[in-house]
Amino acid sequence: MVACLPSTIPLLEADDAGPPPSTDLNADAGPRSDVDLGDPYALVGLEPSHGPWTGGTRTVLAGRGFSSRLRVLVGANEVPTADIFASDPTRAAIVTPSGAPGTVPVTIIDDGTKKSRTLAGAFNYDAFDVTPSSGATSGGTHVALRGLGTAWATGTTVTIGGKPCADVTVTDPTHLECTTPPGALGTKDITVTNLDTSQVIARDAFTYSDSADGYRGGLSGGALSGTLKVIVVDSYAGNALPGAKVIVGTDAKSALIATTNSGGVALLTDPSLKGVVTVTIAGKCLQPTSFVDVPVDTVTAYIDPVLDPTCGTGDMPLGGGKGKDLGVAIGELVWPTGTEFQSRGAWVGVPLPLRSTERRAAYVFAASSNADGNFYLPDASAATTMDSDGTFGYGYQLAYYPGNITLYALAGIEDSAPPRRFQPYIMGVQRGVPLAPNVATTHVDIKMETPLDHAMVIDAKPPASNGRGPDRLISRLAVTLGQNAYALLPVSPQTKLLPSPGLVSMVGIPALAGALSNESYVVSSSAVTGMYGQPPLSALTHVRTADANVPLAMTGFLPLPVLVAPSQGTWDGQHISLSANATIDLVKLVVSSAGGGISWTIVSPGKLAFTLPDLAAISPAYALAKGAISAQAQIARINSFSYAKLRYGQLYPSAWSAYAAEVASGVYGP
Repeated sequence: MVACLPSTIPLLEADDAGPPPSTDLNADAGPRSDVDLGDPYALVGLEPSHGPWTGGTRTVLAGRGFSSRLRVLVGANEVPTADIFASDPTRAAIVTPSGAPGTVPVTIIDDGTKKSRTLAGAFNYDAFDVTPSSGATSGGTHVALRGLGTAWATGTTVTIGGKPCADVTVTDPTHLECTTPPGALGTKDITVTNLDTSQVIARDAFTYSDSADGYRGGLSGGALSGTLKVIVVDSYAGNALPGAKVIVGTDAKSALIATTNSGGVALLTDPSLKGVVTVTIAGKCLQPTSFVDVPVDTVTAYIDPVLDPTCGTGDMPLGGGKGKDLGVAIGELVWPTGTEFQSRGAWVGVPLPLRSTERRAAYVFAASSNADGNFYLPDASAATTMDSDGTFGYGYQLAYYPGNITLYALAGIEDSAPPRRFQPYIMGVQRGVPLAPNVATTHVDIKMETPLDHAMVIDAKPPASNGRGPDRLISRLAVTLGQNAYALLPVSPQTKLLPSPGLVSMVGIPALAGALSNESYVVSSSAVTGMYGQPPLSALTHVRTADANVPLAMTGFLPLPVLVAPSQGTWDGQHISLSANATIDLVKLVVSSAGGGISWTIVSPGKLAFTLPDLAAISPAYALAKGAISAQAQIARINSFSYAKLRYGQLYPSAWSAYAAEVASGVYGP
């Protein structure tokens, strides 16, 4: 998971060619003097001027005479009012509706004066969209293309930035998937070439970055049939991990073993790779991870380094030490005002400070990919205040990883008296902000219009303790901001002691209206052990609701499984057995040793007894760790984390795809 960076963090230092240019989404729309501007009500252009046919592209209209009563039609489709934000008379941001591929006119209408203007050929709908739209520079990101009116077939090829996409799989004439090649930082065109050599191109459709989640980890691909690809990523730095050992099988002596290349990829080809296999990733100075009974041909694993000062050198290099090429969003937080575009609006909805240590403050965040993440308040120097510069609002800037991101802002009262506190009262959202490496994207204004005046009551029924735990309940709430994007709020998380947690009240959440229409609340409750949320634990996560008017019942927690082997005596480092009084669909275990210095993460699709390779054959460090577990012989050293089959219902066809989806969002990735 990546963290929002305060606005005071500069970009990487420019090279001898000078600083990179800004991406100004309003380059030709600023005030001018001593020239004839022409028609006082006009539409000059859009930036960007294209996007996928599915809609959802944030584009900025440049022109003159805009008002808050602006209506916009892209082609024949009118943009919903909630997706239009005219921040001054010369520019307005919209989110495009869906449309047929091809070039369409854009029409603006002033609902007050009834004036209208049309700019022919102003926007081009690309014939396909790409999910995800960003990935690591080392390649290996599994992307899906969804077309409209396309004629894709077996033999169709795909290039990204001129380089061929690997493993192209065509599902039908409008759906295909492939794996991205390595590429340089920045946005790239995607070209699909049909069997008749005709081409369909989507400009700037994929962004290469070094973001920590560039690989979208998990299990993916088709059925295992002779070939297995394993992608290994440093979970701390987000870089590909070369030199990691991939062991396929349960016996290290007879298993297939490969080493990841410079791109962090190991490709194994063997007739025995059919049905299901156990995949383990290990190596010197790496925390091992195992996936039991993998049925698919692609595994992506985020691996933690061993936190030891002696690591980072020797035969297992870590992937850290590589700088991040960030982009910067620059804009203003804009409050509605009665005197339109004449002055900066007051901070309506934010109360006056009551103490000398309080001030009105606002912070801008990038939407999180993890609904169960914790809210972190940026440094006080990153705050936007009523003294911040701005034309029609209050200026901010945010450095973040490149890609097509969603921003949200929270404005409220900040108290600097220890412990520093922040209570937000108003929220704003801006979707689809394009960030390129080492480039500033300007005029990303955020309309502050959503009060945080609602509450959610959570009624959780956690399982009973087994003597070692759990001893507390942690409740979390986030708000969706589109696909795989969540707004985290200061109201979350909340902790209550067990066995009687009572009702949990989350006060200070937004209504699902206006900019948040069609969104939902995402609630999680975890019965955990200790202040750091350790196992034994049982969790209900990603429960969605749009109703904050009645208490949300959180039931269906799994009873805690019991470790059978190892139980007493020594552990052989290979055999594990559990018992559980429930139907278990997915099991995640963490085997800790060496005082917690080494943690082996093991994921199994409901199997309660299985065999793993002896990692002592891979690295002497693991032999020492095995000895430490054997010497202590404590069940407490091996904990389990499991999920109920009921938890997923009809959302996922299997536990494996559910786990893959949640790892992709950063929820349970190692």
